[in-house]
Amino acid sequence: MASSTPSQPRLLAIIELQNAIAAAAMTADDVMHIVAERAGTLLSASAAVVAVVESDEIVVRAVAGAAAGDSGAAHGGHEVGRRMPRARSLAGRCVAEHRALRIDDAAADPDAAAELAGGGGPASLLYVPLLYGETPVGALGAFAPRRSAFSDEDVETLRVLAQIIAIALHRAYTYPRPRYDGLQDALTGLGNRRAFDQRLDAELNRNRRFGHSFSLALVELDGLETAIDRLGQAAGDEMLRRVATILKQHTRMIDGCFRIGADELAIVMPGTSLEGAQVVAERCRAHGVQSRACDGPVHLSFGVVAAAHETAVQIVERATAALAHDRQRGASPPG
Repeated sequence: MASSTPSQPRLLAIIELQNAIAAAAMTADDVMHIVAERAGTLLSASAAVVAVVESDEIVVRAVAGAAAGDSGAAHGGHEVGRRMPRARSLAGRCVAEHRALRIDDAAADPDAAAELAGGGGPASLLYVPLLYGETPVGALGAFAPRRSAFSDEDVETLRVLAQIIAIALHRAYTYPRPRYDGLQDALTGLGNRRAFDQRLDAELNRNRRFGHSFSLALVELDGLETAIDRLGQAAGDEMLRRVATILKQHTRMIDGCFRIGADELAIVMPGTSLEGAQVVAERCRAHGVQSRACDGPVHLSFGVVAAAHETAVQIVERATAALAHDRQRGASPPG
């Protein structure tokens, strides 16, 4: 019989996830979403959900699709914000019993059949409780389109992932009003220069100690100052907000997006090669053009580099040089 302990590749993936969460200083909502995504990937599930106890109800706080996509059927009709009676829901049942709930044939279980989507919904499911000490705070669940999809190893993997969420929720409950203003740019909602410096140092330390790679992209709104002179400060602020939204939408949860200057943004991408980071940069550039995030003469330039054994000053200098090259290339007339 195979051991139920998570395999070494799974444990390494979970450790990498914990390091990324710690480095990015994520909120509880961010942690729930990224852990749900990782749960779906590791378990080859069609979807994963996080549901949290609120008085007599269970509230869905995160939904992530995986191998089979993020269709309503794939995750049993669960949507972020859905509220279910704690006493009459599968997640609530898992919480009440303080143990994993594994259903190999959802159609044959009355509770599962009543709660999940109808035809085409998941055939099997797995829930584990989010326990901080002895206190149940919610449940982490995974769904699959085939019967008997989840193994004993999957149960233990989900338990380990659930602890990551439980700790984040406990901190949120204990410190319900953390102050982010010291690390957040008020205009864009991105991290500020101080947050960028802290994240860059953290990633460089991880690279130096453990060999964890990452890439850095500097992003500049070329011509923004001229546009502000012509169109006004409000128009310039709106362009910055639009570009910030594009960066957040087209980067991963574990990536960090920052505003580090009046017209300069940055993306820190852990575990991403130079080629991968360049793909991200070009995707953001394309969406910036397509959505007309910038008006008039304003356009986006990117300076992308992969980290080496260097200091924060050195990697920023290299990224700045790459940014200048990209800016010059964009300014050159077609050949």
